This record gives sequence, C-alpha cells and structure tokens, in this order.
Amino acid sequence: MITQTAQFMGINPEALYGAYLSSKEHAAMTADNRPAVYYRPGEGELAHGEEGDELQAFGFTGPDGVTRYSLTARIIQLVPKKVIVLTWKNQAWNLALDPNEVTDMDSMVVLTFQKNPAGAEIQLVQANVPEYKVHIPDTGETGSLHSVVNTHWNLLYWEPMKRYFRRLSMQKRQAPNSGPDRA
Repeated sequence: MITQTAQFMGINPEALYGAYLSSKEHAAMTADNRPAVYYRPGEGELAHGEEGDELQAFGFTGPDGVTRYSLTARIIQLVPKKVIVLTWKNQAWNLALDPNEVTDMDSMVVLTFQKNPAGAEIQLVQANVPEYKVHIPDTGETGSLHSVVNTHWNLLYWEPMKRYFRRLSMQKRQAPNSGPDRA
C-alpha cells in the first residue's frame, strides 16, 4: 500500500479537489502539461469528471498521430470537495521485466482533501500496486512497480501541482486592480 500526504501552501482544499476533476486544470497542473481528459461513454470528452467517468491523463502522440494516454482511471466515488476514489492503472503496469507477471487488475486510489495550517493537503492511499519489477524506457528506471509508482506521485503530481498553484497565486497578486481609480 502507498500512503502519502502532499502539503499545499496558500490554497484551500476545494480548489485542489476542483482542479483534479477539471480536464483543463488536470493537464496544466501535472508534469509537462501533457493532455488529460475526463471521458464519459456515450458522451465523449468532458470539462469535469463525475462518478463513473474515466480520466485519461499524461497524453502523448502515438506513431499513428493519435493521442494515447499513459494513465487511465475511473471515478468510483466522490464526496464533494473532500474525497475522490478511483480505480487506477498506468502504462508501467505493462512494462514488467517478466511479461508473465503483468496483471490486468487496477489499483484503488483514495484522495482526501482537507485544510491544514498552511493551506491544504491531499492524503493519498493507493492499494493493489503490484511488486513485480518493471523497466521504464523513458526514464531508465528499473525497480518494483510499487516503488516506481510511489516515486512518480511526487514527480508527476505533487511537485508540479505545487508549482502550478504557486504560479496562479503569484498571477493573482500581480494582477492590476480592476476596480475604479481612486484619487
């Protein structure tokens, strides 16, 4: 089981929750600003995810020119502004050194959003992440899938999210006052 807590200064948990469920913000706040979309069967791409919708994230262009996604997840449960529960699997599941170990079983991710003295935090619990060894060609990493996933939450989500929200905060502070001029 993977458990982590990511701290975010100067932001409220509701903003973090909303950004995670926004296709546009999800892409903007994760590593490399790669495409991310929420998708609903029968309706297509959505601006915001709801229970039953699929998240497709960390998009890249395949050899055929079509966007493919390294991560797929399905929203199982939402507690508005507080909890997101997902089934979750990424491309690394298929990169086992021993192909016979690859599993089709998704992991389960629970993200809990709450206030803290500095602003907000996200508590992550992820269960059912396999231990088999994988090799990630893009980074050269070799190790247990569990260890790689544990590290990548910080590299692909928490640190980029902190930069994203710091940038937004700075832009708000630097925006000119849009009210009437005072003499």
